[in-house]
Amino acid sequence: MSEQQDGEAAAPVYVYESKVHCANVLLSLEEQRRRDILCDVTLLVEGREVRAHRAVLAASSSYFLQVLLGHGGGDAEPIISLPDKVRGTITQ
Repeated sequence: MSEQQDGEAAAPVYVYESKVHCANVLLSLEEQRRRDILCDVTLLVEGREVRAHRAVLAASSSYFLQVLLGHGGGDAEPIISLPDKVRGTITQ
């Protein structure tokens, strides 16, 4: 154990590991998105608006990371219009 400057022993550090924590976080973020809670970006895809979490998009895709970093971080919520070449199924 290391000693602090005042001579007292440092408090032990405990590490909590969970095999389901990551999945639970993603499920919670999906539920928040479905309920439009804490969403801070809007995607425009083929004329449809899809609300999302900026941090989730940036962590999931280098494309979104670059677009969001280029947004400038102003007060206005970003609206990202995806290129016409983007196709796929949107679920809400």
